[in-house]
Amino acid sequence: MCAGEMRRVSVRGVCPTHQLISTPLHQHSELQLRLAPAELHGNALKLYLIRHAESENNAVLARNGAPEERVPDPELTDIGHRQAELLGEHLAHPEAEPRQLPGWDSDRRGYELTHLYCSLMTRSILTAQYIAGACGLNVTAHEDIYEYGGLFEHPGDGKTKFEGPGRDYFESRFPALDLPDTLGTSGWYGRPRESETEFLARTRRAVQDILEAHGASNDAVALVVHGDFIDQFINELLGFARREQNYAGHWVSNWAMHNTSVTRIDLHAETRTVVYTNRIDHLPSKLVTW
Repeated sequence: MCAGEMRRVSVRGVCPTHQLISTPLHQHSELQLRLAPAELHGNALKLYLIRHAESENNAVLARNGAPEERVPDPELTDIGHRQAELLGEHLAHPEAEPRQLPGWDSDRRGYELTHLYCSLMTRSILTAQYIAGACGLNVTAHEDIYEYGGLFEHPGDGKTKFEGPGRDYFESRFPALDLPDTLGTSGWYGRPRESETEFLARTRRAVQDILEAHGASNDAVALVVHGDFIDQFINELLGFARREQNYAGHWVSNWAMHNTSVTRIDLHAETRTVVYTNRIDHLPSKLVTW
């Protein structure tokens, strides 16, 4: 059916605000509407929140629970690279995304990603590169979607300042990465460990930025980010509180995410619908990690 064609649908299941453009009600035993596809569906943003592959910090915590061995900006492990490779293959597969809402894109079977973002943290960039290569996309680094706390050592007193790499480093190591215009020669982070108040404000700002860029579109947008960031991004997007008991310990949250897990949220008009969370069926059980 081409974009200009009209289709007939029953009023059941159709929002009552849709404009009636058929014959009068009294001429029908069951009200029929003639709606153009755009009027039936409108624009719907598909937002995919993807956690990075296993990092060296993840592996240290899983192996011996020694957070003091963490580093501010870890690389991926060998397992992480394999996870990211499988993730890219999955996201590129034309039959990998049959989970559509009733009446929405019923013939769509693939992810068909249109935009790909990552943070300026190494584990996020490396994971995103696998997706970009498999899906034929550019990767855009977003300066506000890094992990809770930023760059820091553990245990940290919140006073040690970490600069992080600057533009020259990223252009040399990741030449295909689209960098923020604000990134200069000095480090991208350049401050002590981030407080929770700063984190919440930054996540709110990131949500607003993504919605301003894509909220009124039919884009399929993937953010390759971090566990705590995904958790708060969902909280902010859907209006969930940070339940106090869920944030009392390390690595505890409202929303649990494995490495390379995929969470999908659809946004249409004023609706925000979680289609699924923490999807990891692209991984064999031996490669499932936190």
